[in-house]
Amino acid sequence: MPRQDIADALKRLHAELESAPPLDEDLRRLLVEVDADIHQALHRTPGRTGEFSGLKDRIEGLAADLAAQHPAADRFLRELVDALGRMGI
Repeated sequence: MPRQDIADALKRLHAELESAPPLDEDLRRLLVEVDADIHQALHRTPGRTGEFSGLKDRIEGLAADLAAQHPAADRFLRELVDALGRMGI
């Protein structure tokens, strides 16, 4: 079920960010990179997720950067970290 949890959290994150004020270019770039890495991790064979070991830290850093401007986005990013952890990432 963690894969569905991740997909759901990504959908909620995208919806939240679409309705929020625009992000600065650096945060937008980081979000795009993290989103792509999450999708790659979701399509990996279970047990072959070691290459994404830094992804959790990157998401946590991004959540901290977004916390003040977009509290709901921070919450969804933390949900992603939890779900990725349940997948072993």
